[in-house]
Amino acid sequence: MKLTCLGSGSAGNCYLLHNETECLVIEAGIPFKEVKKALDFNINKIVGVLVSHEHGDHAIYLHEYIKGGIPVMAPSMERVTGALSAVSKPFSVRTFPLVHDVPCTGFLIEHSEIGRLLFVTDTEYVRYRFKSLNHIMIECNYSQDLLGKSYHEGLQERIKLTHMELDTCKDFIRANKSQELKSVCLMHLSDRTSDEKLFQKEISELVECPVYVANNGLEYEI
Repeated sequence: MKLTCLGSGSAGNCYLLHNETECLVIEAGIPFKEVKKALDFNINKIVGVLVSHEHGDHAIYLHEYIKGGIPVMAPSMERVTGALSAVSKPFSVRTFPLVHDVPCTGFLIEHSEIGRLLFVTDTEYVRYRFKSLNHIMIECNYSQDLLGKSYHEGLQERIKLTHMELDTCKDFIRANKSQELKSVCLMHLSDRTSDEKLFQKEISELVECPVYVANNGLEYEI
């Protein structure tokens, strides 16, 4: 199975977990037509869409999936979508609350080909620990040092309460890594307050597996 990143950040977020016959779309912040292109227009293999929260860079194109009859799991957006559908097997998805300025959800995704994949974005921190994770997709939005140099104090406080800082990300990975961990993907890096090479280096020092940064066009086997 492959992970393909079609966007990660304030301009739009969308990730595909897919093989030849199945695809799980995570986040709907990129036009559906771009997802179609990435799947060679084989949209019949989309088994469902997961959306973490209602902000536009994660959910603005959700209506396109709903209109197309594709199952949607958006627990924090039930009041917006009006319904909560189960994502079809063979993916199993469990949800847990995150810490953002609107209701936001993390996902623990299981599939026979990939094992247990954790997806966490747009949160100050994660309250929980997870056993035997095989893959971690996690926000690493900013570093405190770069934040202080880039924004006034008021905006700094909002970012601190809604997004994950480098040291918080490192603490989470230390607490949840195991011998079964096969990949880490850093998501939602800020254009102004992150350092991609530094973040990748510091996370790589914590784990014995590949560490990727979710730039547009990233694709790797998981």
